[in-house]
Amino acid sequence: MKDNFEKKRAGAFVLWGILVASAVTGALLSVSNMNFGDKVGASAAASPVHREYTLVAEDAELEIAPGEVVKPWTFNGTMPGPTLRFTEGDNVTIHFINKTPLIHTVHFHGNHDEKNDGVLPQIIPAENYTYNFIADPAGAFMYHCHAYPTSLHIRMGMYGSIIVDPKDSEVLKPAKEFALVLSEFDPDNQDNFVAKYYPVNGYIDQYMGENALKIKQNELVRLYVINIGTTIPYSFHLHSTVFKVYASGLPSNDPIDAQTIEIGPGNAAIVEAVWKSPGTYMFHSHGFLEERGNMGAVRVLSDGSGEQLSESVSMIDWQYELQKELQKPTVIDYDNLSGSASAQSHSSSAHGGTTVKIVKGAWDKNQRDYYEPAEITVEEGAVINWINEDGVVHTVTSKQQGLFDSSIIAAGQEWQYQFAEEGEYDYYCIVHPWMEGIVHVE
Repeated sequence: MKDNFEKKRAGAFVLWGILVASAVTGALLSVSNMNFGDKVGASAAASPVHREYTLVAEDAELEIAPGEVVKPWTFNGTMPGPTLRFTEGDNVTIHFINKTPLIHTVHFHGNHDEKNDGVLPQIIPAENYTYNFIADPAGAFMYHCHAYPTSLHIRMGMYGSIIVDPKDSEVLKPAKEFALVLSEFDPDNQDNFVAKYYPVNGYIDQYMGENALKIKQNELVRLYVINIGTTIPYSFHLHSTVFKVYASGLPSNDPIDAQTIEIGPGNAAIVEAVWKSPGTYMFHSHGFLEERGNMGAVRVLSDGSGEQLSESVSMIDWQYELQKELQKPTVIDYDNLSGSASAQSHSSSAHGGTTVKIVKGAWDKNQRDYYEPAEITVEEGAVINWINEDGVVHTVTSKQQGLFDSSIIAAGQEWQYQFAEEGEYDYYCIVHPWMEGIVHVE
């Protein structure tokens, strides 16, 4: 599995050219100039405005633990991507650009119509799409890729948090605010039910030691806690305090008192807490997760005045800068693949040769048969036609670096390749890497 992820990057042919025509480019915001962690607290009354963001699907190399460099799929080069923050009622425009060899989307939790749900259309390499919706309702949400298999795209790093502040400034009290995105990552096999790492905001144990979350004694703290994991609920726990929880991250729900709160995959919680005594206190998810990176600390500083905040203070920008400092991300640039075999290979005009079918339901890894036949023997110089009879996109990608790659084959389309030399050729689908086949050339 891991080898597949490594090899697909070198072997993938990207339909790359000019990403955005000059007329469109002028409309897109510069990613480098975006301020994703607005210091707009829940107590700051604001009229609805138009907010515009750019999210870019990018493969990257980054550190997830000391000395552990991985190659995730990301939004804007980090895992998680930047926090998007709106006020309830804002008109939101998200420009999405896909700069990777795979199909991706952006799915947003919350209220919106089908056109902006981020399932369809699937955005192919080098294409872009604009989402537009009214931010509603107030709460803590998430965005993530919804290309199939969705769980793989999420585990590989394509997710981020959304905060929608209530339009009524009295709904939430002034607080010091942090965002905590709970996730899982296994560099050896993303199908492992028990992952190797359970990071918070993309890096294991990053809020320990000098990077502990710093607050004042008796100061109200608000944590926007997101579970973007794909397997189990996180039992989120704060040491030495009983806290308030808005279930599912929605201020419209009445808060409850909790010592630990269960947050299922795809769900969230708004946690509000006060520590009466100075000191350093742990936060984590109960269970083996806390031993695999899901551990942090809150450092409560002595404050004799007991003065309360008059408006909320967001620490989310600081968190994102710390995340980038630890991850040291390097975006993988696929511009050098421009001009390689591409769209013409998708046509259904192949003549003669041997046919291999990508069978119906091949996307399902629980299905035993993906290709018909899965293993084939041909003579030197033979042409093989792959026909996609499944309902979703696939690729035919050589496991031998850079040898052949169909790029995206849509449902009902086909692709052909001539094998000029004898040998054994293993191939797979980079979208569904458990699909594997073999060609023997005699």
